[in-house]
Amino acid sequence: MTIIARPLRAPRLFLVAAFFGATALPNFAWADDAAPLPEVVVTADRIPEPIADTGSSITVIPGSRIAQYGTQGITETLREVAGVEVTPNGGPGSVTTVRIRSADPGAVLVLIDGMRVGNVSATDGSLDFGNLTAANIDHIEVLRGPQTALYGSDAMAGVINIITRKGTPGEPVRSVSIEGGSYGTISGRASISGGDDRWTYSLGVNTMYTNGFPQYGYRINRPLTIGDGVTPLPPLPWGDPNTKGGASGTFSYKLSESSSVDFGFSVNGNGTRFDNPYAFVASDVFSPENHSVAWIGSEYLRYNFAAFDGALKNHLTLFENTTLNQVSQTEGCYNALDTSFTCTTTYHGVRWGGEYQGELSLSRYGTLVFGLRNEQEEASNSQNPNPNDASFVPVDAGQTTNSAYAEYRATILPRLEATFGGRVDAIEDGSTFVTGRVTLAYHIDETGTKLRATFGNGAKAPTLYQRFSQYGDPNLKPEESVGGEIGFDQKILGDKATLSTTLFDTKFTNLIQFGSVSSCTLAQAALGGCYYNVGKAETTGVEVSGDATLVPGVLTGRVSYAYVQAVNQETDMQLFRAPLNSGAIDLAFTGIDKLEIKPRLLLVGPALDTDYLTGSTVTLHGYARLDLLANYKLNDQYTAYIRGENLTNTRYETVYNYGTPGISVYAGLTHTW
Repeated sequence: MTIIARPLRAPRLFLVAAFFGATALPNFAWADDAAPLPEVVVTADRIPEPIADTGSSITVIPGSRIAQYGTQGITETLREVAGVEVTPNGGPGSVTTVRIRSADPGAVLVLIDGMRVGNVSATDGSLDFGNLTAANIDHIEVLRGPQTALYGSDAMAGVINIITRKGTPGEPVRSVSIEGGSYGTISGRASISGGDDRWTYSLGVNTMYTNGFPQYGYRINRPLTIGDGVTPLPPLPWGDPNTKGGASGTFSYKLSESSSVDFGFSVNGNGTRFDNPYAFVASDVFSPENHSVAWIGSEYLRYNFAAFDGALKNHLTLFENTTLNQVSQTEGCYNALDTSFTCTTTYHGVRWGGEYQGELSLSRYGTLVFGLRNEQEEASNSQNPNPNDASFVPVDAGQTTNSAYAEYRATILPRLEATFGGRVDAIEDGSTFVTGRVTLAYHIDETGTKLRATFGNGAKAPTLYQRFSQYGDPNLKPEESVGGEIGFDQKILGDKATLSTTLFDTKFTNLIQFGSVSSCTLAQAALGGCYYNVGKAETTGVEVSGDATLVPGVLTGRVSYAYVQAVNQETDMQLFRAPLNSGAIDLAFTGIDKLEIKPRLLLVGPALDTDYLTGSTVTLHGYARLDLLANYKLNDQYTAYIRGENLTNTRYETVYNYGTPGISVYAGLTHTW
């Protein structure tokens, strides 16, 4: 986790740097959506298992809930998960980071169908969620706590696994939706799935255009200036247009009763205009030349086969992930004389490799999951125009990571399930780190109680940018975390209500920061500093969630709350953009035939942030945001819906001086056949 990681020029490069860089309650899932929730999850232990049996803190968000928020469904539903913080720098398509338990975005591993999609070329390796669309998603699994023992680097704080729909044998099922609304927004989704006894398929697309609104200064009631700190901010433009789209697909072919082949892909693209408030020329702040284009693509090919009468299941996977970001910005680059000029910077990252995973059933003695992985990473960047005077040194670097992991899962005592896992990750010509994790789950069936505990450590390898850029140090150590949690899940009045509570504590060390220190070279000192290991932080807190059938067949409700104390141990201050308190309240009314009405209230407490013009610490005020969703089933094929967001027109900020939408209304029609 990076507490501070930016060169001295960062105030004027903030928007470029921002391009790079749920926790809900344990085993808690949405209970009021029409589509059935999966009874089996795959993220908790890398194999399918009943969600009720896992000792991990995992939350499932169903695809039906995600679809209700359209193209922005991923980030909007993650907001509802206690302990997950979503931070957009403006409207749809803007840079959006996601944190788990207030850890840095780079400490959260993001997967699509189990494949890594983090940005290899990013400063911290994190994923910009603003580039994603909600194309053909079946559900999202959010796994909390250090998970490096299962998934390797980056999973210091948790894992978000976005799982797309899979086809099933039978006649094709098709769905088309179109939606329009506030800020000149129009979007569409389409999907098709089906198959037969030998093969299945599922495909989906999602696209959106919006006029948006100015990211900087919109609905901000305070005097604002441009980068010189004196000149008033010029009049806001009519909007910051954004176009984004995505597609995903999965295919499976059954070769025999004991073998099959899977192929999957996902691609997301995003083009948006942004603002440069740190420009020193007023006309540069809202110039159309401030725009970016981003692409994220991933694909995998997997061969599955069983041996020893099915006792050993084998999976051989080839994978590839590519990210491409092109950022054009006024006053975005500098020559050796520190004179700024308009430029386009391109960031390109590629990750590919292969993995073997085996699942050995030991009958009544449990299950052993084990695997080997080889991963290649490459990152490069370029600048156009480039003055070629050493003010910009392009990155063109790569590294290879070899990994081995194993986890044993068994019932060690009556009612007590346990897992014991470990992993070794070795970076060629770099560091090696060893991680482990233990989970326990004790069931008291007579009272509907499950007691849980997890303990483990995590690690995050330094990124290619942190090691090999002009600010880098090839000998940086991995960032590390160690943490534990205890909790319980309790059924109340049979299955009419559930309550989940978790207490957690995680310590982070060797955090990578940026500054002028003795390890910097003379050239780096002249540029303002270098990356180095020094930071420490600790996150402690409690997460509580519950759901209940308030009136059978008429009204259900769900609440979530998180208290997260995330402290920078060097300053003894709460980490920036990390509210102490946050929560959500959701209701679902189904008392009228064919009609569903679902109000949602998001509650977020105050948080600290930085005013990058002055360098001072500021406070983002807490807020309450009320949304309302309603849909009416016209017949078996057509459903009409309407969604109102921020109906109280609350003015709030998730990033200092960056605006958020006012009252917004969207309506659409879905055709399924």
